[in-house]
Amino acid sequence: MRTRIKWLFAAVIAVNLLYNASLPLHFDEAYYWIWSKHLDWSYFDHPPMVAYLIHLFTIGGDSEFFIRLAAVFSTTCAAFLVYLLGRDMFSPRVGELALVLFLFLPLVHIGFLVITPDSPLFLFWSLVLYLFYQGIFHDRAYCLYGAGIAGGLALMSKYTAVLLFAALFLFLLFSPYRRVFRSGRLYIACALAFLVFLPVVAWNAGHDWVSFRFQFDHGVAAQKVFNPDTAVEFLGAQAGVFNPLFFLALLYYAARYWRRNLSDPRLAFLFWTFAFPLLFFGYHSLFKKSEANWTVPAYIAGVVLLAYWLDRFRCRRLVATGLVLSLLIISLVKSPEFFPGLPREMIMKQQLQGWDSVFHAGSRYVEPGDVVLSDSYETASLAWYYLAGRPQVHILTPARFSQFDYWRQDLAGRTINRAVFFGSKEQRPELEKIFMQVEPVDTIYYRDRFTTREIQVYRCYGYLLQEKTLSAVTQ
Repeated sequence: MRTRIKWLFAAVIAVNLLYNASLPLHFDEAYYWIWSKHLDWSYFDHPPMVAYLIHLFTIGGDSEFFIRLAAVFSTTCAAFLVYLLGRDMFSPRVGELALVLFLFLPLVHIGFLVITPDSPLFLFWSLVLYLFYQGIFHDRAYCLYGAGIAGGLALMSKYTAVLLFAALFLFLLFSPYRRVFRSGRLYIACALAFLVFLPVVAWNAGHDWVSFRFQFDHGVAAQKVFNPDTAVEFLGAQAGVFNPLFFLALLYYAARYWRRNLSDPRLAFLFWTFAFPLLFFGYHSLFKKSEANWTVPAYIAGVVLLAYWLDRFRCRRLVATGLVLSLLIISLVKSPEFFPGLPREMIMKQQLQGWDSVFHAGSRYVEPGDVVLSDSYETASLAWYYLAGRPQVHILTPARFSQFDYWRQDLAGRTINRAVFFGSKEQRPELEKIFMQVEPVDTIYYRDRFTTREIQVYRCYGYLLQEKTLSAVTQ
């Protein structure tokens, strides 16, 4: 790698590290931070890898900076693997171009910022691609076994990784390397992947397969009713997270040279692992909303494929124009304060701001001996992180099922004489069903140019439904 590319790589990492330290946590980040304090073989919403990474990187402290180090580490490793893949498959120049394109994709800068299950998935998906390529194309058994272990770790990160296994199967099936099906190496690699993933399977088996069922229902429409709006929204989101110009160029090269993309084993390897996840979620978007981030790992192979075609045709002007557009999109996402007149719904940053101030202000209402309550996993997670002393927060009123329903068992056998609630005003009737007395204490507001926050504080006395509500969760 040339020195100037190394400096660019280091600069992107440094800028993101500094930026991350300046922003409060997103509610999902706070939720996964709580997971890291309650380590388990799996969780209701996702497999456990995100919790393990946060646990590792917060050994030095629980600040936003250390929590997000896990995201920076995962994305940095994925970027380097993109470079290695492009270099080893084609040439150092393609590897460098793939790295530069990758570093300036909007989705990658979001990946640097927010720690979610997509972060370790990004890392291990990239590692699978690199090791699988080495194992198949260069006949290195140990790399194929490593790919199996990395595949298990990808499944431990997010169930979406199963699509990578399907894409690799299709690549092998339609390539000259199909002979590997007659070799024991492939099956050993698959067995290793399953062994790594086995704890998640065991956890689900002991919890009525709840996590598998939740994610399947979340991602796949039960009723196949055509909805063009969700399909258009999906395509627009993909263009936005990848960069509209690069997205159109990638689709063009994938379609225009489809014969070459399928006949050349190297291109076919990238094509299948890019196209299959994208087409899978694209198909389901015809019937149900597919989130933009679900397809993100597909672009690891996609950006290498794009770099190959851009380098082949010497598209320097397209690359330069695309990078300028990426910088504009990234600036809009990360620094909206410099762009007056932006609609609020376009401002990702507003999802992060304000909750720290709200719960810092609310800390004065938490007294020793209080049970702290909230009304959703989002606000409960943020309250747990930002209230002074970080007291455990519980959800007793009706809410979307989450890992909090399992943690609620921590209250079993404990008499709740006094509680303080942070949440919506509309929850008062629900609180009055389970407490003898509910008193409003304060409404805490936060407002800035992009964000409005409002939390109602109630003090509650005399819990009425101890046995029924705090019984062991069996769902």
